[in-house]
Amino acid sequence: MRKLRSIPVGIISSTKLVYIFVFALVLFSCKGNGQTNELEAKNDTDNPPANYVFSGDYNDLLTLEMASQITGFDASKATKMHTMKGMAAEMLRYYWENDREEVVEGSAFPRVDRVQLNWVDGEADMDSFLNFIDLEKHPDLTKVNGVGESAYWNPNKKYLELYYNGISFRLEVDMSNDEALDKEKTTALAKQIIDKMNKN
Repeated sequence: MRKLRSIPVGIISSTKLVYIFVFALVLFSCKGNGQTNELEAKNDTDNPPANYVFSGDYNDLLTLEMASQITGFDASKATKMHTMKGMAAEMLRYYWENDREEVVEGSAFPRVDRVQLNWVDGEADMDSFLNFIDLEKHPDLTKVNGVGESAYWNPNKKYLELYYNGISFRLEVDMSNDEALDKEKTTALAKQIIDKMNKN
């Protein structure tokens, strides 16, 4: 009877380790295994072009023409307000007095129709944006997909918080007493601002 040669124990252990390593590598690197990395979870779009640099001028992001087009209101009847220039609380607003009223607890209050841009941060990153909006403190914010790299709608104050390509801002189109319509218009305007950034 032929005697079988014994294999040294160290070789068996090394071989098993190689198989275990290869198995683990295949298991955890397969796409579609239900895992999402942090970057994929935060981003809604492909990586944006990195060549846009915000000049610091809000007028480069939002123009009267854009505000008039998104609302359908006559540009010649708009009033422009640009306050706190160069400060953190800077705000650019175009508004129209269209005799709109909002009824609150049985009383009617006059409302202006407005398009407003504020809290622009031209040196933002994803972490600073998420810290600014503070989802733990504001769990009512709802994720808006398909606009920017990350965007959230505030249903109480009816504005959009958005981050894209190193810039974050707050945008509001308040032109009706219908939140769904205002959200739709705000999101559409945000996409126009992003398109404008990508063309520059």
